[in-house]
Amino acid sequence: MGIFKEIHLIFTPVTLGMLLNGLLLSFRLAAYILVVSLAVGTVMAVLKTVGGKICDRVVTVYVEIFRNTPILFWILICYIAFPISNQYLRASTGMILVSTAVCCEIVRSGLNAVDRGQIEAGESQGLNTWQILWHIVLPQCFQRIVPNFINQTISVFKDTSFLGQVAIPEFLYCARSILGTANKYTGHGISVEDCFIIFGFAAIIYFVFNFALSCLLRKLDRKKSALQL
Repeated sequence: MGIFKEIHLIFTPVTLGMLLNGLLLSFRLAAYILVVSLAVGTVMAVLKTVGGKICDRVVTVYVEIFRNTPILFWILICYIAFPISNQYLRASTGMILVSTAVCCEIVRSGLNAVDRGQIEAGESQGLNTWQILWHIVLPQCFQRIVPNFINQTISVFKDTSFLGQVAIPEFLYCARSILGTANKYTGHGISVEDCFIIFGFAAIIYFVFNFALSCLLRKLDRKKSALQL
């Protein structure tokens, strides 16, 4: 019964409220990062595909730099150097830079997967390049990239835990804060049991959300395979 008593002591309305606020912040930050990075990544993928050699090289350099350097590095750089008063925006920008590079490659693979015959059909109807992209290529591209974008959603949600390194009170940061003050609730020093309970709870929350997305991904893959038969 010791561990159940410890759980009861640690998870009070105050600590549960703190964890809920941290989780909601993690969701909001992940959604913001994904929306911005998908929008910018789409523009970059289009420029890389139809923008000529210069655009292709510039986008390639950007993608290679941000895909091959640590996320935490860019979070720290942006948090310290960006002239933005809002600390959430400064920290999130570092993740957006990296996520944009990934989204650019995801969208580019979707663009390349569209049948060339569809583009030729658009040209035969007198559509210009941008009209073909908007009305024919991009709608099919976004349908094709849903599984890969779900994978990126999982990665971004998990990676919001890096923002705690610059004191952004996301979910894991709140869990660490509760552990650091657990003695206020338990009446004794921080123990291994406390670590197991608090971080175990955090791990379960991360697992449930990401597992649900993984199940959705597998369902979409099965539907896609069934349609191809």
